[in-house]
Amino acid sequence: MMKRIFTLVVLCGVFTIKTPAQNLSEINTVKENDAGNPCISPLEYALIEKRISDNMKALHIDSSSFAGGSRAVTLLQWPLKPSVNLHDCSYYFISAHVDQNTASGAFQDYNCGTIAYDGHGGTDIAIWPYPFVKMDNDLVEVVAAAPGIIIDKHDGEFDKNCVGVGSGLTANYVIVQHADGSTVLYWHMKKNSITTVAIGQPVATGDHIGVVGSSGSSSGPHLHFEIWSGNTAATRVDPFSGTCNLLNASSWWAAQKSYLETAVIKVSVNITDAVFPACPATETPNESTTYQIPFQGPGLSPGYAKFYIFLRNEVSGLIADLSILNPNGSTYLSWTYTSNANTLVGLWAYSKVLPTTDGIYTFRAVYNGDTCSSEFEITHNAAGVVEVNSSYLNIYPNPSNGNFTVETNANQVIEIYNLLGEKFYETEITDPSTTVTLPVKSGVYFCELKDERNYIQRKKIVVE
Repeated sequence: MMKRIFTLVVLCGVFTIKTPAQNLSEINTVKENDAGNPCISPLEYALIEKRISDNMKALHIDSSSFAGGSRAVTLLQWPLKPSVNLHDCSYYFISAHVDQNTASGAFQDYNCGTIAYDGHGGTDIAIWPYPFVKMDNDLVEVVAAAPGIIIDKHDGEFDKNCVGVGSGLTANYVIVQHADGSTVLYWHMKKNSITTVAIGQPVATGDHIGVVGSSGSSSGPHLHFEIWSGNTAATRVDPFSGTCNLLNASSWWAAQKSYLETAVIKVSVNITDAVFPACPATETPNESTTYQIPFQGPGLSPGYAKFYIFLRNEVSGLIADLSILNPNGSTYLSWTYTSNANTLVGLWAYSKVLPTTDGIYTFRAVYNGDTCSSEFEITHNAAGVVEVNSSYLNIYPNPSNGNFTVETNANQVIEIYNLLGEKFYETEITDPSTTVTLPVKSGVYFCELKDERNYIQRKKIVVE
């Protein structure tokens, strides 16, 4: 299996994804954001601080009444919420923490690692896989991490940026101030998704803030989540506690997540390779939960489908156990994958032969003790085919001796498969009545016709 490695920017940073079957010459590297091209620029911070100050005055909020400091009083819940229409096992990974190293050209996260970039002031939570699919369909919502009042918000900006953009407030954002005077910035959201709650009005924990997007200085859909203990960037804190957190001693999370959340984010069964176009085009997953036998996906061998696994925080040497389970729970097929590097996220795809017996099957991946599975159906109808608009297509005689006539009222491409799903005959039909001769032995075969509208009809044919 040929490996494919390319670099994909998903937010204010770069991470490496691994997947099979592409030439290494297709590696595409995009410059990582740094102090000169951050999620929020120094100019934006200055504008934000002024807007907050002006709004606080207008709302008659006295900042001196807050205790301030870097010790958490408000405890934060997770600021993202998957839609009920999202059925993946997970949907995110953290690509950049707050930079704890104040030296220019160097960076370090709260755990003394390097999941950060120089000068980064918040926590970047990327949605994955298929971030633009998730964004386009509002599949990941930004929610209030704690109760407070909206102290500033901005909407209407373009939301499919792939690189840093010019000066000024170019992101769709919401800023919430809590009862202890701390402030949270929710950044980069989707255009026209921002809460309708007015500035000065309250939000409760879990209330809608927006939808994850890629507005402002962003290289893909993600949430930049930034916490200040006061109302200026100088009071910035890191919500995660750790050995190298020099900003604050305690965690600001109600329940702090692990530094590495090694897990299976998603598994899927695909009719062909998923398509990952350059940002900002939307990805094409090419997934399906139903496979009609005979089946042949574009670019795949007859009877095969593509089985995808998406991993978060891969650890070199860890083994993923992959299996296709029969309807009764027994194993139809199994194999393993061993991680050969530590990565933030990785995807792997395998061509495997589909079962041919009707039923509900399960594709399952187990990695680091975490299990993710997805069901798919193998089906025939009673005759072994799907009859679609049969008046549009007539095949006779059937059964035949291998010579039969196809009658149709539109140009068609005819393909014929054996019971294993192997295509052995193909021709174009342009006449209303066409004779077809099959040089085959007696048996059952499947005829598939496709017109210029991609409208597919299938029939069983019998050769005696």
